[in-house]
Amino acid sequence: FFPQRSTGVAFRADAMGHGVHGLGAVAVLAVSVASAENVRVPHPEDFVNVLAGTVGGQRDGMHHSSGNVLPLVARPWGFNHWAPQSADPNTRTSWWFDANSDTFYGLRCTHQPSPWIGDYAWFLLVLETGFKANKRMAFTSYRAEGALRPFLLDLHLGPFGHQMKMTPTNHGAMVSVLFPSSGERRICAQVPSGAPADKDEKSAASLKTTSGSCRQSAGGIDLISKRFVDGAPSSGLDFFVRLEVRGQARIEEIALSDCFEHDFGYEPMNMPGKERIALNSMEECHRRCKQTANCAHFTWWSDGGCHLQDERAKKKKQPGLTSGPPNCKETVPRHCCFVAEQQELEIHIGTSFISAAQALRAVDAEVKGKTFDDLVSEGRDAWRKLLRKVEVLDAGPATAATFRRLEVFYTSLYRALLFPRRLDEETPTGIRHWSPYSGQVMAGIGVSDNGFWDTFRTVYPLLSIAYPKQLSNFVAGWLNSFEAGGWLPKWASPGYRDSMIGTFADVVLADAIVKNISGFDIDLAWQAMYKDSYEVYPGKDSARGKKGLDVYKSNGFVPMDVGIGEACSRTLDFGFADAACSAVAERLGRANVALELRQRSRKALESMYDVKTGLMGHRKKNKEFVDEPPETWGDCYTEGSAWHHSFPPFDLETLAELHGGKRPLLEKLETLFTVPADFKTGSYKAEIHEMREMRMLGMGQYAHNNQPAHHLPY
Repeated sequence: FFPQRSTGVAFRADAMGHGVHGLGAVAVLAVSVASAENVRVPHPEDFVNVLAGTVGGQRDGMHHSSGNVLPLVARPWGFNHWAPQSADPNTRTSWWFDANSDTFYGLRCTHQPSPWIGDYAWFLLVLETGFKANKRMAFTSYRAEGALRPFLLDLHLGPFGHQMKMTPTNHGAMVSVLFPSSGERRICAQVPSGAPADKDEKSAASLKTTSGSCRQSAGGIDLISKRFVDGAPSSGLDFFVRLEVRGQARIEEIALSDCFEHDFGYEPMNMPGKERIALNSMEECHRRCKQTANCAHFTWWSDGGCHLQDERAKKKKQPGLTSGPPNCKETVPRHCCFVAEQQELEIHIGTSFISAAQALRAVDAEVKGKTFDDLVSEGRDAWRKLLRKVEVLDAGPATAATFRRLEVFYTSLYRALLFPRRLDEETPTGIRHWSPYSGQVMAGIGVSDNGFWDTFRTVYPLLSIAYPKQLSNFVAGWLNSFEAGGWLPKWASPGYRDSMIGTFADVVLADAIVKNISGFDIDLAWQAMYKDSYEVYPGKDSARGKKGLDVYKSNGFVPMDVGIGEACSRTLDFGFADAACSAVAERLGRANVALELRQRSRKALESMYDVKTGLMGHRKKNKEFVDEPPETWGDCYTEGSAWHHSFPPFDLETLAELHGGKRPLLEKLETLFTVPADFKTGSYKAEIHEMREMRMLGMGQYAHNNQPAHHLPY
């Protein structure tokens, strides 16, 4: 957010933290009195653009990022998020929404924090519109005024004029559907199956169950989603959903076949005498094959095209197609529908990771007895209260430029308040949560969906300044994950994920302790930090602890030629965590540990600094530096080059000494902003979107699009 004029910002922090100084966070407050003609912002939620960053889908997400985020409708830090799905569910992509699309395949209950991490515990609410090419498809404009707000989805759907509205609660939602006067009046809850090789499908098969199911129960629908990409405990996961209706509706259960293959077809496309025809669903195409003599396979196109092949056809990989044999084992229902008797239907939804009974409690506690407008107001108030914690006091005159800056600011703040996710639930025995780190139900706060490599230097410093009470709860939740799984996570979704490097949860805990954030067990926090600092995780993956810690301790750095990837970044990231843990050890009176960690941290900088380049280098175990252009990405560095990782802020005094003083360090930083924005692809071997975005910015080697460089301007 770069205002073109002086803008006053005030943080309305509650009384949880009393310290001023923290680790890696700087707060600059320019408070001024708003003049009468300037804009005040009593309703900041009105400036949030939910669609920002959602354009392009997978192609643009890989080529040039516009954000790679979803248009999430939720409560802040919500148990669930909700978003429209514009991509056919059969395409199997994590980029399942594109704001430029006009197609609607359903409302998705999602827990996806990033397209590179993927979704889990998800299901779809699908309107069967009766559209000839695909009855489970509709059309809409996501840019229509009021279509998507942080607390409300309101879509008008073509071609027949359906209207679908949804407003979320913490553990549920209310959906209102207005059907056209004639035609289909069916809305269905669905858990699509994955490919047989997917981890969730293998997990379900090993447990002799399916990755999703639904059934009619007590006048409503009980649904279970066991879908996940990775990060679930060995026992898998169960996401329980209860759906009830206000209004008259009958319930239908549909068993979807489980032997369909996605992204495969057959050549030749049509068997003799059987040409392509348009059908409403792949199930109908499957039945056509089953009823046709000598049909060995069918191929289904998402536009409704159904092709039949005989045994002479050859299997061929082709993205977007679904195929299968005529005879499939039909498993338990995965597609359950409410068929309305009137034009209007209201659906009440409750969810739980603990039990079906708990999902029903969520319906009763959060949805029943309230009107749709009641819940919209609740959601609006929840967002307004938190967005107003950071108040723009002097936004400027009522001009388009002022409103644009406010939109950018409050949209960014909305994004910062979506993750991490609270997983806890209010039960008859108090606050409890299903822990994805152990697979057990535990007392207390649960937290997930967070990558500390990114967030320790972005989201958490903001939380410590403006939302210290919520930060206290998150820290308590991360400590519960430590107790459940034995280690702090590095990337969590829902449990331990082997993604990114460093143990930056240590820095988050340390920053909270140094800033006097209260409400969590400091002794337990120190146990977790000490374990990260001194113990090596025995597993093969690097989802926990510091891979290469023994080498780091013995050498003072991780050499680039000992078989440990991203060694240069790993060294500097380990040093960052050591500096943070040293500050806590000193505060807790553990002087010897504090000194050792501080020395380790300093040595990380000294070991990696290459006097010849004035930057951090590529160092081998024989202590020699490898000559490598500093604009080379990858190899030794994570998502960047030596330019981006050479100025970690955890020990500026040592960094200045290495450069020969503060003035030479400042000059090197100024050089970073003025050299050409060139890059070499290095170990990536091809351009990735972060490289192109840095070059596009035209600010030298400053890469504002990625976290390691965010602190460099100040």
